[in-house]
Amino acid sequence: MASIRKRGTSYEVRISLGRDSLGKKIEDTSTFKPDPKWSESRALKEVEKYAVLREERLRNGGCSSGDKITFEKFSKQFLADMEESKSLAETTLYDYRHRLDAHIIPAIGQLKLTQITNRVVNTFLKQLRQDGVRQDGKDGALKESTITKERATISSILSYAVEQGYLSINPIIFSGKQRGRNKATPEYKTKQLSIDQAKCFLWLLDNPVMIKRKAHTSKRGDSAVPVKEYSQLWSLDLKWKVFFYFAIFTGARRGELVSLLWSDLDFKTNTVRFSKSTAKVPGKTIHKDTKTHATRQCIVPSIAMDLARQLLFEQKKECLRLGDYWKGSRGDDFMSNFIFIREDGTQIHLDSPRTEFKRLIRIYNTNVAKNDSEALPHDLTLHDLRHTTASILINKKLDPRSVSGVLGHANTSTTLNIYAYFFHQTSQDAVNIMEDALFEHKQNSRHA
Repeated sequence: MASIRKRGTSYEVRISLGRDSLGKKIEDTSTFKPDPKWSESRALKEVEKYAVLREERLRNGGCSSGDKITFEKFSKQFLADMEESKSLAETTLYDYRHRLDAHIIPAIGQLKLTQITNRVVNTFLKQLRQDGVRQDGKDGALKESTITKERATISSILSYAVEQGYLSINPIIFSGKQRGRNKATPEYKTKQLSIDQAKCFLWLLDNPVMIKRKAHTSKRGDSAVPVKEYSQLWSLDLKWKVFFYFAIFTGARRGELVSLLWSDLDFKTNTVRFSKSTAKVPGKTIHKDTKTHATRQCIVPSIAMDLARQLLFEQKKECLRLGDYWKGSRGDDFMSNFIFIREDGTQIHLDSPRTEFKRLIRIYNTNVAKNDSEALPHDLTLHDLRHTTASILINKKLDPRSVSGVLGHANTSTTLNIYAYFFHQTSQDAVNIMEDALFEHKQNSRHA
């Protein structure tokens, strides 16, 4: 029950909210300033209305301190606390900062914490689905997966506000429990190589290609030398052969592949062990656990491991030849080196595999494919090799649990959600098999 007391030209509103776990009385005190033009009766009526509404809001989720700090200010406090406590990975903190700066703060940053309702958040998310919101200049709205992350970022901050006593409940979570119980899981849309296209990609890894070099001007010192169009026999560097063989046969993420050490390979069992990942944050590259914080092992074909063995031999020769220029480990510690390295023995840049992959697609389409129908998808990304691995395994009837284990998903449901379309196809195949088996006698009787 609220108590109202007049203090000069203002009113003090005191609301009792019960007692805490220690028996201490919880009270909210606020000040209501009426319009000077109002009569005393009007002012009293308005302050009583204010008291009722404030008490209702406080008892349904709000806290007195939550209406005194903006979402922008609290989000900065949230990031600082998370960084200090190391509760979140550096990559997660970077993603949070990016989303906050790009979309969230400009839209709702000026609002007080208690003003952030589910309706406000849904209105904001609706705006992200409109054209012209992308910062990369591309047409269209943000991806639904990106919008989901925007909502999750806001929810995480509001949950922390509850923990810190600024809010009584997280309105997004509360609303979600009420309304989102039976919400259908959105279907992921993936791109991947078909089995025939994957074969073409592997062919490119192993075979030299005659490529045409366009006429250009080459700089030599201070002079420019014109170069006529010419043809050149090109073949992929051994390092990249190993990289893409491992990528397509293990379905590993880019950061996991780049983080591989020679000690992660077992040449006797043709096994590759994934335990670490590499990621970028502003100004530096970091090494961290895999996405699921778990270690997994994948078996690769002997041809891939033979190429890796050859690469190891070449790197050891380079280590001796380069002398002090070699920055990697030597001697007995050589196996602690990264597999995929620069010329000086240090780990390759995280963006290098993507650049090389795009170059491979371009070389194949320009010099090998006879027409557009034989070309590999030009918009394919390196991560789509992971989708290719999954689609082939599912197409060949490998069970979801095993596919999940190969890809390193935290649980099978993740695999089922992402690759629902492919599993739907296998389910249709299962129906056809059952139908053929159970109705075989009917078909025979028709032909009799």
